[in-house]
Amino acid sequence: MFKKTLVAGLLLAVGVQQAAADGKIFVQLPDLSTYTDYQAEEFLGRVVLANVVSSNCTGYEVTDEEWSLLTNSADLLAYGQLKLTTDEYDTLFSKPAFDALDEDGTCDREGPDVERVLGELVELGGSREALPDQEAAYEEWRTLMDRLQAEANAPAAGKTKTK
Repeated sequence: MFKKTLVAGLLLAVGVQQAAADGKIFVQLPDLSTYTDYQAEEFLGRVVLANVVSSNCTGYEVTDEEWSLLTNSADLLAYGQLKLTTDEYDTLFSKPAFDALDEDGTCDREGPDVERVLGELVELGGSREALPDQEAAYEEWRTLMDRLQAEANAPAAGKTKTK
C-alpha cells in the first residue's frame, strides 16, 4: 500500500510540475526597457499581431521557441513597460489582433512582419533557442510575471478611483 501511495504521489508531483509550465519553452528575452509610452504601445501591437498571425496564417508559422519569444516579450511590454492590467491588455491589444483575422488580406499583409518582429526581438538580446535549464527559467519567469502583474493591477500611488 505504501508503494502505491508513494508512486501515486510522485506521479502527481511530476504532473503538477509539468502543468505548471504547461509545456512552454523558455528562451532568453530581449531588453525592452528602451521602449516607453507610444513606442512601447506600437511595438506591443506589432508583437501581439505577429503572434496571432503566426498562429493562424499558413506560411507564417513559428517554432515553439519563437512563439515563446513573441508571447513573453508581449507580456514584458504590457505588464512591465506599460503597466497594463490583464483586461486592458486584452481589450487594447489581443482583441484587435484577433479581429484583424476577420479582415480580408490580413495574413498576406501582416505575415511578413512576423519575421521582422522576431528579428527586432533578437537584435534586442532575445533568442530563438531554448534556455538550457527550463525548470529554472520557468521559476524565474513566474516570479517576474507575478511581480509585474501585481504592480500593473495595483492602484496608482496617491490616486483614488472616482465615479
